Amino acid sequence: MEPVTLTADGLRLVAWEQRHMSGLAEIYADPLIERFLVMPLPWSGTARERFVWLQERHWQGGNPRWAVVDEDGALVGSMALTKSFPYELVITYVTAPWARGRGVAQRAIRAAVKFGFDNLGAKRIAWDAIVGNHASRLAAVRTGFTVEGIARNGVHQRGVSRDCWVGGILPGEIRGPEDPPGDYPVLKRQAGFFLAERRELETGAAGLRLRPIRETDLDDLVASCQDEDVQRWTTVPGPYTRAMGEAWLAESAQRWDRGTSAMFVLADADDRFSGAVELGLRAPGEAEIGYYCSPWARGRGWMTAAVQRLCELGFEELGLERIDWRAVVGNEASRRVAEKAGFTVEGTRRGLSHGSDGRVDSWIGSRLREDPA
Repeated sequence: MEPVTLTADGLRLVAWEQRHMSGLAEIYADPLIERFLVMPLPWSGTARERFVWLQERHWQGGNPRWAVVDEDGALVGSMALTKSFPYELVITYVTAPWARGRGVAQRAIRAAVKFGFDNLGAKRIAWDAIVGNHASRLAAVRTGFTVEGIARNGVHQRGVSRDCWVGGILPGEIRGPEDPPGDYPVLKRQAGFFLAERRELETGAAGLRLRPIRETDLDDLVASCQDEDVQRWTTVPGPYTRAMGEAWLAESAQRWDRGTSAMFVLADADDRFSGAVELGLRAPGEAEIGYYCSPWARGRGWMTAAVQRLCELGFEELGLERIDWRAVVGNEASRRVAEKAGFTVEGTRRGLSHGSDGRVDSWIGSRLREDPA
C-alpha cells in the first residue's frame, strides 16, 4: 500500500520524513507523553534512526502511519491505524505538547477513521489508552468512540502492567465538529482536572488544608478507621486492619486515575492526617459526598470547612450541578456538617445498604450549584 495524504480542517496527515524527526524527539521528551506511551524511552539510537524506514514498512503492510502537520508544515502530532482482527483496526494518536487545546487529535481522528472505514474495509475501529490518560479518552469520546470498559493489566509499559480503557467506533458513529455528546462540557472539565497534577486546597479554616493522601498517612488512617464513631456511622469495615488501609490507599489512587473520585485528606498545621472527604462522581454533573473526621481533630469546625471547600471544587472545576449526601439516621454530627455546608435534608430512605450492619434507614439530602453555602 502506497502512502496516502489526508486533509483534516487545517491539518494534513502525511507520510513520515526525516525532517519530522527533531519535532518527534521533542514530543517523546514531554513528561505527559512519557507517562502514557508504552514505547521504550528515551527515544534515541536505532529506534530513532530506523523510524522513517519502519513507517514505510508499515504502509507496505497496509497499516497507515501519518505525521500530522499544520498549514505551515510544522509537526503537531502523529496518527496510526493498525490491523488487528479481520475487519478491525486499532487507532493510536499523539498530540504535540505545543499543539494541545487546538482540537488537533479530534480533527486527525475523524480523517483517519473515515479513511479506515471507506478505504480499508474496517467494520470497527478499536481504541485503548492507559487508565488516567483523560486527554486521549476525551478526544475519543468527542469523535464518536464508545468507552466499553477497562482491560486489567491490558498493556505492559516499560516493564509495568497497566490497566487500559478500551472502546471502539462503528461505521456511521463519527461525531462531527458540531455534534458533541450532550455531556461533553462536563467531561472536558473533569478530564482537565484529573489529568492535571494533584494539588493542595486551602480551606479558610485556621490550621487546615486538604491534600492528596500519602503512604505516610497509613498509621493515622488505620487509627481513624478503628474509631468507634467511624465504625458505627460509616461503611468502613471492622475490625479495621493495616492491610485494609494499604488496600484503600491503592484503591483511592485507582479511582482518581479513573476519574471517578476526588478524595482529599484533612491535614493539620503539622501535616497530620485528620480525616478524609470525597466526591464520588456518578452521572455527568452529579456526585455524592462522603466524609469522616479523625477523633483527635473533632470540635474545630474543620469538617464543615472541608465539605464546603470540596463542594466549591465540584461546582467550579468538575462541572457538577448536584451533590448528594446521606447519613445513617441518628448520625447527628454528619447532619450538622451537611446543613452548615449548605445541604438540604430531603427526607429518609428506608433500608439503604450500610456495610456490615446490613440495611438501615438513612437521611438523604443534596446541595445544588445555585444553593448558598
